Amino acid sequence: MTNQPFIIAALDLGSNSFHMVIARVEDGRVVILDTLKEMVRLRQGLNRKGILSREAQERALDCLQRFEQRLRGIPRENIRVVGTNTLRGAQNAGPFLQQIQTMLNVRVQVIAGREEARLIYMGVANQLPESDYRNLVVDIGGGSTEFIIGRNREPLVMESRPMGCVSYTNEFFGDGRITRRRFKDALDRVAWLLEPHRRKFKRKNWDVAIGTSGTAKATAGILQQMGGSGGITRDGLEKLAETMIQFKHIKQISLEGLKDERAPVYIGGLAILLGVFRAFKVQEMSISYQSLREGVILDFIGRESDDYRQRTVKHMMDFYQVNKQQAAWVRETALKLLPQIEHLVVHDEIMARQILGWAADLHEIGLAIAHPNYHRHGSYILLNGDMAGFSQVEQNLLSFLVLNHRKSLKRTEEAYENELDWALLLALRLAVIFHRERRFKHIPEVGITWNEWDIQVTLPDQWLEEHPLTRADLEMEMRYWKKLGYTLEIDTALDRPN
Repeated sequence: MTNQPFIIAALDLGSNSFHMVIARVEDGRVVILDTLKEMVRLRQGLNRKGILSREAQERALDCLQRFEQRLRGIPRENIRVVGTNTLRGAQNAGPFLQQIQTMLNVRVQVIAGREEARLIYMGVANQLPESDYRNLVVDIGGGSTEFIIGRNREPLVMESRPMGCVSYTNEFFGDGRITRRRFKDALDRVAWLLEPHRRKFKRKNWDVAIGTSGTAKATAGILQQMGGSGGITRDGLEKLAETMIQFKHIKQISLEGLKDERAPVYIGGLAILLGVFRAFKVQEMSISYQSLREGVILDFIGRESDDYRQRTVKHMMDFYQVNKQQAAWVRETALKLLPQIEHLVVHDEIMARQILGWAADLHEIGLAIAHPNYHRHGSYILLNGDMAGFSQVEQNLLSFLVLNHRKSLKRTEEAYENELDWALLLALRLAVIFHRERRFKHIPEVGITWNEWDIQVTLPDQWLEEHPLTRADLEMEMRYWKKLGYTLEIDTALDRPN
């Protein structure tokens, strides 16, 4: 990032609403220039089999077409687009995400639940004064609800549960009828989902409760019209629930302070909010008007000075007791080899180098489980773990590289996000082979040329003669690549006389 003022944009493709924030960054200060919001209700188009309807996709694309006009003139590298719960769960998200990427010319980063929670907290905490208070932040979205306990700018405990205003309205009030029994069933489901987390979020673990996003803001507005002070109280919430039950049908809901566009999905969000108050013994909640999109902007800006992904990698290396010296040797060699084939890398150049380095750092985490198939163990951890700061795209690529850093190559056509980046993989695999002895050694000049399906690796002949195990490994590597249709040759031209 430059010290000169620049414009940045963040898009939050939520399950209920799409939000966009455009800001100017100057001397480390963020000034919001413009905001856009449309209620797309993406979650309403997700069926029980996880298929996102064409109608929901069209609503989303129509919205993004309008957003795209406002993005014109902003450098693509200054735009970050994140997808949340519905895009995490949709089985047919791949082609849809490709359409969005083509329209915006920006990759959509589908983020995990806890990463969403971390970014939400960043957005909220940015507006909070410095204090020793522990903040409980609750964000009820269209398909999931995030809970965070943090102090000042640091999130301490993060959780995401699959319950949102759209999904709960569809599940418990799908035909529009409101009954006391249905509302109780929704509350019971909230209690059941939160039961494993009561200990972490019990009252003595936090000092102040803060709500953010649509349901909380709408509730505060309704209660203010009912004579409240602007926040949310337990008593006010209980009374509001009774009022809602009296309407009998969603189409009959008419409350001062509740916008018409939110009314169709509000009762599901209200049940979640009341369930949270009961489960965590909340008596009063204030409102924050910042959330995920502001957190995305702050995280984007902060990556140059304090990239949270690097913290996550370090924590994982410590937790899984990775041999850091071995990882450093592999990292250095892999990154040294990469420039010769960098033009073949599928992903963004900066991202690719970062991911290759982190894959080298983490390629042996599976050894903490067992040596046999440790590459599979490590790949599973990276694919399924909550890695703060990482998008699903990045986690999937890390998982792919670690899975394939040794033994046979696997053409694993997983999700759209997991694009198979064979050039990155070759650099990593060669680095692992060269450092099999697990001690410091001089690596000679290595030449790599790659022409479509033909790959040539050039090494000094004398060096190969002095390293028979490496020669054997490279010969085996030739067979592995051949199974994928590539011709890998090991040449010793560097030692030949002119």
